[in-house]
Amino acid sequence: MEDFNKTFQFVILNLTTIVPSNADNRTYGLSKEFRMELNTFKFCMLGIIGNTLAVFGLLANTLSIIVLRHRKMRSSTAYYLVTLAIYDNVILVAMVVFFGLPALYESMEPSILESYHFNYSYAMPIVYPVSLAAQMASIYTCVAFTIERYIAVCHPLHAANTCTKSRAKKAMLLIFLWSILYNIPRYFHYRVDTKWVDEKNRTQAIAKETEFGSDTVFRQVYLIYFQLIFMFLIPFSILMILNSALIRALRHSHQQRQQMSNSAAREHNLTIMLVAVIVLFLVCQFPSIIDNILMASTERGQLVSNMHYNKFYVMCTFMVEINSATNFIMYCVFGKKFRMVFLHIFGCKKGQRTLQYRSTLYNTRTNGLRSCDMEVSLV
Repeated sequence: MEDFNKTFQFVILNLTTIVPSNADNRTYGLSKEFRMELNTFKFCMLGIIGNTLAVFGLLANTLSIIVLRHRKMRSSTAYYLVTLAIYDNVILVAMVVFFGLPALYESMEPSILESYHFNYSYAMPIVYPVSLAAQMASIYTCVAFTIERYIAVCHPLHAANTCTKSRAKKAMLLIFLWSILYNIPRYFHYRVDTKWVDEKNRTQAIAKETEFGSDTVFRQVYLIYFQLIFMFLIPFSILMILNSALIRALRHSHQQRQQMSNSAAREHNLTIMLVAVIVLFLVCQFPSIIDNILMASTERGQLVSNMHYNKFYVMCTFMVEINSATNFIMYCVFGKKFRMVFLHIFGCKKGQRTLQYRSTLYNTRTNGLRSCDMEVSLV
C-alpha cells in the first residue's frame, strides 16, 4: 500500500490535467539534454500551436454561442450546445494560463513573459478548481444532450414530453451545481508560497499542496476512486452505449432517406452533427484516460523520467485543447441549419425570397381533383 500511495503522490487525476508545471514536476529525473528537447516540444505543441488553437477556439465558441442563440436555432439541444461552448472557453483560458504561456517562457530567453512566469501560480487555488468544474460540466453536458438525442431518435413517442426547453434548462442547472459541489475539495488542494530566486533577484510564486491535499484519504478516495467513477466510468459508458445506438439508428434511417419528410430529414441531420461532436469528444479525451491508467498502474519514477511518456503527456493536454476548440467546425461541417443561420447572421449569404405552397386536393363532381387552401410564405 505504501508503494501504491507513492505512485499517486504527484498524480493529477483529471481529464484536462490543468496544473502548473511547478505544482507537478513531471520532468524529475530527466537529463539536461532531455529537458531541453522536452521544452522545445512543449514550445511547439503548447506554446505555438496550442495558443493559436486556443485563440481560434475562443473566437469559434463565441461565434457558436451567437448562432445557437438565434431565434431560428432555439431548441433544447441548442441550449446544451451554448453551455458546452461556455465551458469550453473556460477550459481554453485555463490551458493558456497554465500551459500555453509557460511553454512560451521556457523557450524564450530573455522572455517578455518573465513577470507572468513569476506570478501566474497565484491563479492556481481559484482557476484550477474552476477549470476542473468546467471540464466536468462539459462532460455531463455531452451526456445530457446524447440522452436527449437518443430519446428523440430511438423513442420518438416520448420526445414531445421529454425533450423540452424547460427540461434542458433544469438539466443544465443540475449539471452546473453538481460540477461546482463535486469540485469544492479542489479549492483546498493547493496553496501558493513564494521563494527567492537569486538569478533574477525577485520572488516567485510556487503552487504547493496543502496538508489537506496530501492527505491519504483525500488522494485515494477523491482523486482516485471518485475520479474514476464520476469522470470516467459513468459518463464514458453512457456516451459509448448511447452513441452506438444512435449510429445504428442513423444507418437504418439512411436506408429510408428517400421516404423522409422535411422534419425527419432535419432531425437526421441534427443527429449526425451531435454524433460527430461526441465522437470527437471520445477520441480527444481517450489519451487522457490512458495517461491516468498509466499513472495508476506504473511507478511514478519510471514515468516522469521517460521522455516518451512526457511527450505523450503533452499530447494528452493538446488533444483536450483540440476538443474544446473545434466543436464549431463540427457544427459547420455536419449542421446544415447551423451553416445557414451563420451565413444569414454575418451577411455572407443574402436571404432569398422563395415561395412555399401548401395545397389540399379534393374531389369535385364535375372537374375531378382540384386544389384549394393555398398558403404562400416568404422565407
